[in-house]
This record gives sequence, structure tokens and C-alpha cells, in this order.
Amino acid sequence: MTKSSKVVLFALIKENKILLEKRQVKGFAEDQYLIPGGAINPLETLEDALKREIMEELGITPIDFELLANEDIPGLHQNILKPFIVKSWQGEIPEFILDKKDPYPLEWMEIDKALKTLPIKPTQKIVELLKNYLLKNDTNQT
Repeated sequence: MTKSSKVVLFALIKENKILLEKRQVKGFAEDQYLIPGGAINPLETLEDALKREIMEELGITPIDFELLANEDIPGLHQNILKPFIVKSWQGEIPEFILDKKDPYPLEWMEIDKALKTLPIKPTQKIVELLKNYLLKNDTNQT
């Protein structure tokens, strides 16, 4: 039996687009788009995990962020997902994830397009939560 991991995800938002990484996912023939993130270390707070993982993977510092959902979201391979929305950050977004041997490309995708094209259910759920959040809280999003 596989042990589950808690994973922090960071949904970066800019001009009604979400930053996604494209990579191989077990069980899918083609590369898939996912929200970047990483495992939460034992005794690490969610906020500390977010700051560490976003620095490791993107080389940036989150400035304006908050937890997107209080409940645990079931992920692939028995992972438990803890998604954050990140609305501003310090630093430049790279073209590829930084901490991988074979770096995954990053791409900004319109939120509505992501909802229509992402086949992975946990990712779809988080993008739906994100869209609802933006509709409720950020009426000035362009």
C-alpha cells in the first residue's frame, strides 16, 4: 500500500491566466498540465512549505497569497493536496521548473481554457475553485 503525502500547490494568477507545468504523469500516455507544487515536510507549516517549494521550483518569493481551500483535496496516487492562490510575487518566472533534472516547461493558460482541456480531476477541481474564488473576490481581474 502506498503511503499518502501532503502536497502544497501554488496556483499563480496573472491577467486571468494560471501558471501550469507540463510533464509526464503516471497513467497518461501524453504529458499533462499540472499546477506546480511539492511535498510538505514533517513539522513544516503550510505557509513554510509554500515558500520553500515556490523558491525551489520557480525561484520566486510569494507576496500576496492565501489558502484556496480549507478541506483536503484528494490528488493522484493518494496524495492530499493543499492549494494556494498566489496573486503577486517577487522575482521573474522561469521558462522551466528549476529543481528537476529534466526540467518541465511552464506555460500561462487562460483559466477557462484550462477548465476545458485538463483531464486530471484534482487539477480540474482546483482550477474550478480558483475560478470561483476570482469571481467572488477579484472582480477587477482582467
